Amino acid sequence: MWKEVIMAGEEQDTEAKIKRAAEQVFLEYGYEGAKIRQIADAAGVNIALVNYYFRSKEQLFKSIYMENFMAFFGRIVMLLNEETPLEVKIWKIVDRYTDFILDNPLIPMFVLSESRNGGTFFKELHVREVIKSAYFTKQLQEEISKGAIRPIKPLHLIMTIIGNIVFPILARPIVSYIGDLDDDGFRQFMEERKKIVPEMVMAYLRPT
Repeated sequence: MWKEVIMAGEEQDTEAKIKRAAEQVFLEYGYEGAKIRQIADAAGVNIALVNYYFRSKEQLFKSIYMENFMAFFGRIVMLLNEETPLEVKIWKIVDRYTDFILDNPLIPMFVLSESRNGGTFFKELHVREVIKSAYFTKQLQEEISKGAIRPIKPLHLIMTIIGNIVFPILARPIVSYIGDLDDDGFRQFMEERKKIVPEMVMAYLRPT
């Protein structure tokens, strides 16, 4: 019995080790650039073990992509569904999402590159249906009906918020060069945007 428990634990460790290595390789090189040999070397295992646990490069990539997509977009979905005032919600999304992207700067490009290359993994998560059914969509319509904010489609608002957070990360070399920012300076720049972005969004939303 104990031998079986130990073997099961070792298998889980090996599988987790391969996934961690694969995530780093895929994040750095993307699907096309990543090689199974690179993943095996990074995990300290042979290629046969990678194929044993995940069958193919595509299956391994799909597993990694799904997890990263949920980390990238799932946080926003959870915040959108919180029953908090709209302005508070916008501040929280910007604050928490900025921290997440700063700590995981490779994830946005990883997620976007797969979708740009015609991948279908993100479609399997039914993001469109999730957004349409989110409490946020209903909340936005109620605020518009009351005249508290100007009419706006949920997608415009979500993309405005996400774009203002993600673009500086994707364009970090350019932003850092123009602003003469080192690592600490860039983080401070993003901290400042935590205040600027919600204020800009709310200034637009308030009816004239």
